[in-house]
Amino acid sequence: MESTVPAVPATERKSHGPTETTQLLKPSRTVPDGKATGPQLTLNLVVCGLGTGIFALPWSTAGASCTVSVLIVAAVLALNAWTIFILIEAAEIHQAYDIGTLLSRMPGALGRAAPPAVNAVIWIGGFFCLVSYVIVIADCAGPLLGEPSWKLKAVTSALVLPLCFLDQRLLSFTSTLSVLAVILVFALVTSVFIDHTEAKFPSICMAGFSWGSVSMFASMMQTVVLQMCVLPMYGEMRNRSPGSFAKVIYCGFAILFVVCASFALLGYLTFGAGVKSNVLLSLPTSRAGNLARLCAGAWHSLLGPTAQRGVAV
Repeated sequence: MESTVPAVPATERKSHGPTETTQLLKPSRTVPDGKATGPQLTLNLVVCGLGTGIFALPWSTAGASCTVSVLIVAAVLALNAWTIFILIEAAEIHQAYDIGTLLSRMPGALGRAAPPAVNAVIWIGGFFCLVSYVIVIADCAGPLLGEPSWKLKAVTSALVLPLCFLDQRLLSFTSTLSVLAVILVFALVTSVFIDHTEAKFPSICMAGFSWGSVSMFASMMQTVVLQMCVLPMYGEMRNRSPGSFAKVIYCGFAILFVVCASFALLGYLTFGAGVKSNVLLSLPTSRAGNLARLCAGAWHSLLGPTAQRGVAV
């Protein structure tokens, strides 16, 4: 005898309402595609990942050893890439392109309480991040220009402010200039390295484990934590999809690995265990050293507008 399962009336099924799972996966209205291409967003992503923490990487490498430092750079980038993939998938489902709006899609009271708290943290953290960029610019240019620090900070803020209103497509131009400044810094530090090693090669640690690894992890996280920046980037992407943005992440993070690992090792190999916590302070007052500081200041003046897009919620 064939058994049958009684059908549940439609009115009864509707009375149950959406479950927590269907509420989280329910798609929202579609947001139009942006104008920024994948290569343009890759440039912006790389520049966003080169924060002020990169200047502490050589000092952290001195405490963690060369091999362990490179492994930590790779691990931190992999961790950040994984969390970014999760955010992008959620953003695509809910068509929400900043973290505050995305968190508002959570069900219940949490969806109402989380966005204001998270937005406040992003705004405050982003503000102090931008302040650190201005300080770096003033510290780099001050000794060479002979102007008071407060004047340089005021002028820098006034010059950079209009750039903060550009979209991702136009910001790719400033990112290109910033990448050129990074290349110049590498070339100039390399010239200092050649001059130093011709006199005497510093003693270095190739492999070892110590508490310096914790400092290396913290410095690297400070450099490349950019989760609040990627959702606005994704929202302004042309032909937007998680798969196409994954290519941006893979390419951008591969470049960041090469830059961060190379800069950490180059600074450590140049100055040895005596490298300062800000490697710019270890550079000599020669023409190459002064030019490297100016390029670092220009690099961070162009980094600020790109990072600012993450706090424009």
